[in-house]
Amino acid sequence: MAAVLAVRRADLFLTGKRPLSAGQLELWEKYVAMRCRRVPLQHILGSCPFGAVDLLLSPSALIPRPETELLVQIVVERLSKNPPKSVLDLGTGCGACALAIGKAFPAATLTASDISLEALALAKRNGDRCQMADRINFVCSDWFSQLHGKWDLILSNPPYLSEEEWQNSSPEVRLGDPPLALLGGGADGADALKTIIGHAGGHLNGGGMLALEMGIGHGAVLSSLAKQNGLRPQVFCDFNGHERFLICRG
Repeated sequence: MAAVLAVRRADLFLTGKRPLSAGQLELWEKYVAMRCRRVPLQHILGSCPFGAVDLLLSPSALIPRPETELLVQIVVERLSKNPPKSVLDLGTGCGACALAIGKAFPAATLTASDISLEALALAKRNGDRCQMADRINFVCSDWFSQLHGKWDLILSNPPYLSEEEWQNSSPEVRLGDPPLALLGGGADGADALKTIIGHAGGHLNGGGMLALEMGIGHGAVLSSLAKQNGLRPQVFCDFNGHERFLICRG
């Protein structure tokens, strides 16, 4: 309703009752019908906030989650005294992590990669929307396959659901997000994460940081893999107390 009336949500409670115009009523009924079909709210409205940026959305990319906002927050807090000069966002989707990090570290150069051309097109639109397009190099790449160079910070919210977890997820997830952005591969859904960890060391500057969102139960095996690849891992929990983030130093 706040979107229909073009007001803030708080204003709905401050202004009391008001009549809807015919156009507003038609839009309200359209939105409610879409939500009843389990279309995600973010796709109905076409955008959502993510940290300090506001992002356009489409079914071509994952809807950003609060957990990923927390990943960005953890990274920003840990790097606040020594800001990164170069940042790589792997599997950027709509560009959420790259743009939020770019907002926090305005002097950093940004690279955003994704295997999906449709997702990259959306990320570019968001780069323009956030007035950061001139700072971002967009690259179509299957993880590191088309990326050359090293970065101070590499972060990613890659797909990490197993097939079973995806099948048991809500209709909003199964119908609203592309499977490419959700299914991580392998019995435990961790194949994409393992690929990233296996190659990240060669793309990190000395003392650089690798920051990953991961699935429940991935912490121990990914920490072990990180150590095998010369990285120093630390696991952080999400809002629900689940091990959700792997922060590694090169």
